Amino acid sequence: MWAAIFVLGMVGIFNTESMQSFRENSNHNPVYELVSAVPCDTGMKASGYSVAPTGRLFFKQVNKDGTVGKVCSE
Repeated sequence: MWAAIFVLGMVGIFNTESMQSFRENSNHNPVYELVSAVPCDTGMKASGYSVAPTGRLFFKQVNKDGTVGKVCSE
């Protein structure tokens, strides 16, 4: 029962507008780097699209060349 609720919750999260925008603007690299909790708003930035539902960014998608780059920069 709990597994079904979890799966339905995950499907719901991945179908939100912010996650659809992230998929459109992502570099499609499945590698992420843990960064310090940087204050950030969800949306497009110069450093890429940020998804920060809590107002802080904890993970940054690694660039295709292996670098991390700036986090949540305007």
